[in-house]
Amino acid sequence: MKRLFIETSKGQLHARSHAGDSASATLPPLVMLHAAPGSALMLSNLQVRFKQRSLAIDLPGMGDSDPLPQGNAEPSIGDFTDMVEESILKTFDEPIDVYGTLSGVRVALEIANRQSVRVRRVVLDGIGIPKPEQLDELLANYAPDFTPDINGNHLMNTFQLCRDQYLFYPWYARDAEHRRPTGLPSAVALHTKVMESLKSAAGFRPLIRAAFRYDCAAALLAMKQPALITADGSAVRADLPVLEFPPAEPLTCPSDLLDKRAARIAAFLEA
Repeated sequence: MKRLFIETSKGQLHARSHAGDSASATLPPLVMLHAAPGSALMLSNLQVRFKQRSLAIDLPGMGDSDPLPQGNAEPSIGDFTDMVEESILKTFDEPIDVYGTLSGVRVALEIANRQSVRVRRVVLDGIGIPKPEQLDELLANYAPDFTPDINGNHLMNTFQLCRDQYLFYPWYARDAEHRRPTGLPSAVALHTKVMESLKSAAGFRPLIRAAFRYDCAAALLAMKQPALITADGSAVRADLPVLEFPPAEPLTCPSDLLDKRAARIAAFLEA
């Protein structure tokens, strides 16, 4: 795994590059986009399981990437995509596959629709479309302000958010009704997520709010590429639009079964 910074007109984006398997050199490179909070480091265990070349990018304001330039308007997913798209076009001059998870799904969809000729296949790993009646509550509460506090309260608050994302949805609804059927990751994995999230504290709120406001259903219906949509059992939504074209394959498996998930995604990308 190699680390690099990609210059764009709006700042630098940090990325992690994996060479893959030389026997799979004919496959297009895979661009990977992570969830929030955190960074592309959260995708490394999945990234190294793929045979094709891959580039996992820290989204703007996350991990070691520069934030979006300050503006008067609240940023949209299109604003985040602008920097990511520019970095992709500077790095690759060939067709690509795109993988996104949760917040990264939105950027992946936007790139797939903007670059419909360049993007060959799309993986949407945990699409997480909020119900309309939940939207105002999620916008208000899902991404609190983690401004550094002299007493260190922001450290504990960040840890609790990262931990409880695995246990509840939304993470702040800590009751039996909102319990997820998944467990905690290892202590090391949780620590890594917390540390990457602390680096991303300023970028978390604008990215999450943009992700919740993004019209995933319209973007899905506009997409021209074959897509693989994955979810754990608690995240499957009956009101996802029916995709007759492009062909979309559903996959449901526990998110902690990394080998099974990676194998299924790889089979789709290598087909």
